[in-house]
Amino acid sequence: MTQPVGIGMIGYAFMGKSHSLGYRDVAAIAPPEVPRPRLVAIYGRDAARLEEARERYGWERATTDWHSIVEDPAVTLVDNAGPNSLHVEPTIAAARAGKHVYCEKPLGPTAADAFRLWQEAEAARVRHMCAFNYRFFPALQLARTLIQSGELGAIHHVRSNFLVSSALDTQRRRGWRDDAAAAGAGALGDLGSHHIDAARFLLGSDPVRASGLTRVAVAQDSAGQAIETDDLFAAILEFDNGAVGVLEASRVAGGHLVTSRIEVDGSKGSLQFSMQALNELRVAGPDRAFRTIPVIRAEDPYQPNWFPAGHPLGWVDTFSHEAMHILGAVAGLHAVAPIGATFRDGYYCAEVVEAILDSSRRRAAVDIAYRNLEAQS
Repeated sequence: MTQPVGIGMIGYAFMGKSHSLGYRDVAAIAPPEVPRPRLVAIYGRDAARLEEARERYGWERATTDWHSIVEDPAVTLVDNAGPNSLHVEPTIAAARAGKHVYCEKPLGPTAADAFRLWQEAEAARVRHMCAFNYRFFPALQLARTLIQSGELGAIHHVRSNFLVSSALDTQRRRGWRDDAAAAGAGALGDLGSHHIDAARFLLGSDPVRASGLTRVAVAQDSAGQAIETDDLFAAILEFDNGAVGVLEASRVAGGHLVTSRIEVDGSKGSLQFSMQALNELRVAGPDRAFRTIPVIRAEDPYQPNWFPAGHPLGWVDTFSHEAMHILGAVAGLHAVAPIGATFRDGYYCAEVVEAILDSSRRRAAVDIAYRNLEAQS
C-alpha cells in the first residue's frame, strides 16, 4: 500500500459534496497500488455551513482562508470544486506551490483564464485534471473505443442535448451562476461544456468553426434581480475531421428534471447514449437495427472495482472513478490523458464556449483558434 495523498478542497456545495463522496469510495474500490486519499482540509466562505460539510464528509479541518490549504505541507493535491470565479487564483497558487491540481469545469470564466491555468500547471510540472466526469461513464468509454476502432466508419455527425428546468423555479434567487463576470456563461458553460468535451473525447477531433445562439429566457429572479447568463443555447460546430456537431442545452425545459443525451453517426453505424440509462450503450451497424449493450459486464471499465457483473452503477460513481484516476496519476501509475481531461482539454472547451457566445453576439459563424504553449514562450 502506497502512502496516502493529502487532499485540500476548495468548495463544499454541490460539487464539493460530489468530489467528497468520490474520495470516500476509493478505499473500497481502488486497486492496492492506487494511493488512498487523506481528506486534510476543506475551504468555504460560510463558516457554519462549511463546518457542517466538514463533519458530514469526513474532512480533518475546515478553513475560510484558501491560502492555508495551498500552504499546508500535508496537502499534495488541491481539488478546486468552488465557483467558476474562484478557479483561477487558488489553482494557480497551488500549482506554483508544487501541488497537483484537479479543477471543476468550466476551467475558468473565460478562455484566457483557462489558458493561463494550463500554462501555469505545465510550467509547474504538476499533474492537472479538469473534472469532466462524462469521460468516466463506462458507456462513453466504450463508445470512444468503437469510434476510434473504425467500427462506425467515417464520423459525419454528433448531436446532443442537455435539458433541465432549474431556471423555472418560482423561488429562484440569483446566485453566482447567474452573474456573467463570475460564471462566464450559463447553460452553455455549465451544461454545454460537458457535451463539448464529450464530443472531443469521443471523436478525437476539435471544433474549428461555430455558429451559435444563446437566450436569457428568465431575465429576473424571484426578487427582481437581473439574470445575466444564458438559460439556453443551440450551436452547430464544424470539426477538423469533417464532422458536424449539433448541440443544445437548456435550463428552461419545463418537463425535464435532467435529460442528457449524445448520439454519433458514421458511415458504417451509429450509437446513442442517455445519462438516464447510463449503464447501456445503443449501437447500430449497416443493418440499421439498434441493439443495446450493457456496460456492467466483467470486462467493462470499473465494474470489477465495484460488484459482480450485472450490478448497475450510478452518476455519482463517476466521481469515484475520477478520484481513482487523479490519485493514480499523482502516483505515476498513468498519465491523466487520454481518459481524463487535462487543463489543455479544459482550455480547448473554454475556447469553444467563447466562440459560441461570440457567434451569438455577431449573428454569424466564427472560426475557432486555439492558443498553444510554444507560441507563448
